[in-house]
Amino acid sequence: MIFGAHESITGGFHEAVARAVEDGCEAVQIFTGPPARWTIPSIEREAAEIFRLVLEASGLGSVLAHGPYLINPASPDPDLWIRSKVALGEECRRCRTLGIRQVIIHPGSHRGTSIGDGVRRAAEMIGQVLEENPEGPGLLLENTAGSGSSIGGSFSHLAAIRELAGNPERVHYCFDTAHAFAAGYDLRDSTAVNNTLRRVDGEVGMGNVLAVHLNDSGKELGSRVDRHQRIGKGFIGLKGFGALLSREELSGVPGILETQPLPEDEGRYRPELRLLKKLRGTGK
Repeated sequence: MIFGAHESITGGFHEAVARAVEDGCEAVQIFTGPPARWTIPSIEREAAEIFRLVLEASGLGSVLAHGPYLINPASPDPDLWIRSKVALGEECRRCRTLGIRQVIIHPGSHRGTSIGDGVRRAAEMIGQVLEENPEGPGLLLENTAGSGSSIGGSFSHLAAIRELAGNPERVHYCFDTAHAFAAGYDLRDSTAVNNTLRRVDGEVGMGNVLAVHLNDSGKELGSRVDRHQRIGKGFIGLKGFGALLSREELSGVPGILETQPLPEDEGRYRPELRLLKKLRGTGK
């Protein structure tokens, strides 16, 4: 696994790359705009060109985008579904402008209908967006904690979306450790990690997991509550992450920290990235 963090684009897209390099990242994840707004300023050509140049010079092994939080592919509300589809299509165009090949999205909430109905609506939206954006990017479906009416608490939900959407070569998965743990996928030691990865492999195929969100869980196993915690400070713990990071199935896959960064004078993501590298056995 190669390690990175979700870095801020404040000051320009290229500043996220600079922060990633300064923090010791090997990969980086960004938002392409404000994640909680429907209306997002267009990307200026010069800003995109600078980002591409800085990224190429950075040596970072992978760059990912995280889609806006407002997008709900599973929504039963026709207006929200259409608005979400338009926003996802726009996110795809923004990623192409920046040269980003993968965008991570949440599968959404069925809003009290049923998981099956939510899966079908999400698949319909994703299928249409992929058809309308044949030049990319690919979509990575992220598992969820399974709280309330959200879908994705089981990787089998994501597999069903991928199957129904078509274009399986462009739909893969992002494994969020905190979400998985909250949904009942144990990761606390090597035995638990073995069992969980075997289960995930049976549900979606580990070869289709193209990104990992590295977050400890602030809530207990099976809580269905999404609470990110810094690595080793939650209920998964250092033993669990040590077992996960050594897995051959995840070799070369970007592992992205989404924890709260420390203040600038305390190193932002640098201490946590050093810890991950130490657990991987390649750094101090």
